[in-house]
Amino acid sequence: MTRAVVVTARWGPGHGESGLIVRLLAGALSLHAHVEVVSLCTGTEMPLGASVRTRRDSVFAVHEIPAARAEPQRAGLLRAALAQGHGDRLPEVAGGRLVELGGGPTRRAAELVASLRAGAVVLAGPETWWLPEALGSGAATSRIVSVPLLGDDAKADLSRFDPLFFKVDGVGVLSGAEARRVANRGSSQQAAAGAQMPACTELELALPLNRPAAAQLMVGMSHFGRFVALLTGFPEDAPGALRSPGHDYVRRALGPVAVAEVRHGRWSVSDRVKVREVPVGPSRANLWKLLSHAEVCLDLRPQGMLGRETLESLLLGTPVVVPEGTVAAEHAERSDGGLWYRDYGEMFDAAKAILDDASLRAALSSSGRSWAEEVHGDQDRFCEQVARFVFG
Repeated sequence: MTRAVVVTARWGPGHGESGLIVRLLAGALSLHAHVEVVSLCTGTEMPLGASVRTRRDSVFAVHEIPAARAEPQRAGLLRAALAQGHGDRLPEVAGGRLVELGGGPTRRAAELVASLRAGAVVLAGPETWWLPEALGSGAATSRIVSVPLLGDDAKADLSRFDPLFFKVDGVGVLSGAEARRVANRGSSQQAAAGAQMPACTELELALPLNRPAAAQLMVGMSHFGRFVALLTGFPEDAPGALRSPGHDYVRRALGPVAVAEVRHGRWSVSDRVKVREVPVGPSRANLWKLLSHAEVCLDLRPQGMLGRETLESLLLGTPVVVPEGTVAAEHAERSDGGLWYRDYGEMFDAAKAILDDASLRAALSSSGRSWAEEVHGDQDRFCEQVARFVFG
């Protein structure tokens, strides 16, 4: 069987949506190739001089190798300082240092990847920006593709990221917004230097979802009638949880409906007469149970590059109301399965319109589920798409 190598600093728990994306890609690829993972350990768990550690993780052989450590606090401070007076676009003068603070570079990692003599190498994440040039033509590798995982971040425009876009055989993106950024970058770069942008593929990840489990009513909800799901913090290790707007405040805006809130460390549900802590763990399976019975999902959280909870809500047939200008809003628009908002006023107006109009709610539910099942619910289709992208 053909060998493929996935290189990333985002393998294992604690990497949020980007970690999930990498694992789903590797899993899909494993149906067509023997997959090995080179995990760039950019934290403090491996000193730079440590030996490579190899272990099994499910079907994957994972080679853990120390890499230049990320310094997210210093990178954040530098980014904030550079952004002053420059809007969203960062000046190139300090771009290299900003990238280096993200961690990754090490000659040993490039040597390890080359020694595995794979038929294809997948570079997943911005920490791999330096690898296309480091591998060069001596990697005995027929194809190198990149999944930059930069989303719509303006730092994708820094010239130091050029190898992830112009020195590979294909680029994989996760949303229309990311695809547009890559296309615009290619147009401007070609106009400036005649560089050729490789083919860009929008990868339509198929999400794992246990429908029979989701169909069950979550413990603690049997004494409440119609309810909305309010997401202010999930999953537990995700940053950027928001302060709850308060259930009474939500009900005053929406009318006589219960509110089930998902936040870090505490899930609660209330109506006008009772309040209860939900006596379950904050798990993905319990979130599915909650979403599948909600009238609408109101998401107040900062959004990542995948919008996982929005996709899961659509797959379960629950309309969504999500922040404007995010990948979640892109899902809502593409699917006709929800609405989007700029502020709390618009959010409540959108949610109330869905709650008060049964025909609108049914239409959003049906179209959202149909689109999500076709685009993000077909595992076989996703696996074939990944194989075409990686092997050409």
